[in-house]
Amino acid sequence: MRGRLASLGRVLGGEGPRALLLILSPTLLAIALDFTLRARALVVYPPKEALNYVGSSLASAGFWSGPLWLSSRLFLVRDGARRHLARAGLILFFGLFVLPFAIFSYGGQALYHGVFHAYMARDTVRLGIALRGTLGAWLTAWGGSLAAMILGGVVVTLRFARAARRAAPTLARAPMVIPILGFGVAAYCFWVDFVESRSLQAAPPDTCFIHGVVHAIHDGVSGKGWVRRGISLRTPDPLPPLARAAHRPNVMVILTESVRADALCSQPSPTCSAPFLDAVLPERIALGRLTTQSSGTFSACMTLWTGMPPSVDFQTAHRAPVLWEIAKAVGYHTGYLTSQNLRYDDFGAFVKNAGIDVMTSAMELGDTRDPHVGAPDERAFGAALDFVRGTQQGTPYFAVVHLSNTHWPYRIDPALQPYSPHSEDPFDDVEKLHNHYRNSVRLQERTLSEFLRALKAEPSWDDTVVIFLSDHGEQFREHGGLYHINSLFDEEVRIPGFVAAGARALDETQVAVLRLIADRRTYSQDVQATVVDLLGVYDVRASLPLASLATGRSLLRPLDGGATAILSTASGVWEPNDPKYGVMRGESLLVGTQSTPWQCFLIQHDPRELAPRSKEQCGDLVEAARRAFPDAGVPNK
Repeated sequence: MRGRLASLGRVLGGEGPRALLLILSPTLLAIALDFTLRARALVVYPPKEALNYVGSSLASAGFWSGPLWLSSRLFLVRDGARRHLARAGLILFFGLFVLPFAIFSYGGQALYHGVFHAYMARDTVRLGIALRGTLGAWLTAWGGSLAAMILGGVVVTLRFARAARRAAPTLARAPMVIPILGFGVAAYCFWVDFVESRSLQAAPPDTCFIHGVVHAIHDGVSGKGWVRRGISLRTPDPLPPLARAAHRPNVMVILTESVRADALCSQPSPTCSAPFLDAVLPERIALGRLTTQSSGTFSACMTLWTGMPPSVDFQTAHRAPVLWEIAKAVGYHTGYLTSQNLRYDDFGAFVKNAGIDVMTSAMELGDTRDPHVGAPDERAFGAALDFVRGTQQGTPYFAVVHLSNTHWPYRIDPALQPYSPHSEDPFDDVEKLHNHYRNSVRLQERTLSEFLRALKAEPSWDDTVVIFLSDHGEQFREHGGLYHINSLFDEEVRIPGFVAAGARALDETQVAVLRLIADRRTYSQDVQATVVDLLGVYDVRASLPLASLATGRSLLRPLDGGATAILSTASGVWEPNDPKYGVMRGESLLVGTQSTPWQCFLIQHDPRELAPRSKEQCGDLVEAARRAFPDAGVPNK
């Protein structure tokens, strides 16, 4: 038996295990770097993510050790001309293969993590190249840090070459099938996305970067690489000089996740139960029949933060100024406090260059046991209170508090489950899942109310305006789907929204106007315009970059007529597999896709949106859809 084990050991590692450790040194170095940068996050990974990390580490081992193992044989060539060819091969291998990966997989990842608290991963490379235009321009954007990265990459490459040379005599007798098979399996895993590098990034830094490169090649081969959608670093157009308004109230936007309009009461009502909110904020005013213009978080946030419709392209989405930049330009202290996982698809990159003074996300808050649910919302609220109390007296603040716990699989408190029967199983009765979701929203309502009670006790409350809304809704089989980004029907786009303010924050006219919009359709772009109005910039917003696309209406001013809103599940920052497009005015909705007929829904006659009408009954919305989505197959009117 001992002899068989010894034979197996020689097959796997030649005559000694030390050689295997030398060949595995790239993976071991990556894991060591990872624990240096984010040990706290790694030790609290849930079992599934820990298993993903092990698998991703094996992929790293296969990717590095296979080529190093094979290259080590070239160090053993001693004869004349063959020796020169072997040395040339080694120079090419280490110079063209190992060095580029070493530069970005180690020093590059350390630098990127220091800035974004995440690693370059699957979408970062492709989108970075798309944003900058060429690979050379993208690399130039790293500035002087690139020199240090290159130097570090050279040192690491030389160490790997030395390791391969020292392991060569021991590995000389081992069969070549093992390294070839290992590299092939690793490359396949990278190619088919069988590596977790997008949400909690349960992978070493080298695996994350390699995955990004392989996926960029995959998208280039498949043709998707030319589609410029996704999150990347923004290069915003410069703002003009902006005067500061005489009255600058504090403005706090509380953005929740996946909460539909019928799950949270936008204002007190005998037909809507909100015991926690009604006790703390009975004076809140609903923001009309608020409708998000996209049923996905990334696109909804882009529209809310920039005022751009979801139909804008990649470049436009990344050029438009965001609310934090406008607030910063007129003297506000700015903050983004979120329980969201900003590592997911490089979400955090979009707000990196956004004029945010204080940014705290799930990575800093901790206890992110599920990448979809994020950190506990109460921790984001705690960070928000710290931000408010830390703002210098006499300086107004603008903050976004972005919640996360009502995303599937829906965080709940076992002691607070008023909706029953309930089940978290999506394959069980859908009403049980819906009740599980409603219990999650009730938990968040309690957490929100506790925060608002504390905020109202602050000395700054009298000059504070709070706007609450959701990014999108949630479907429970109303149109055959679950969750969101399925459609543009009301269960996914009608969201709660309300405003509350201290005694000096809004004047009587503004409050009266808000009370008049209870039955009017309002949209994400309107909320963005309302915040711009609160910041004192609404009257000069025509001077802002891309102003012609920011067509939202301030809800603090009388609304004239019905606005035409562009809706889409896709945008310049998100590309779903089967995008849905829509145009809405009042209670008329025209929706369609590139492959299905466009249909008109008259919601006032068909509240459940189950009886499509002929497209002609939506009138000039057909032409509006054609202008907004020229490539979406909009029919002739």
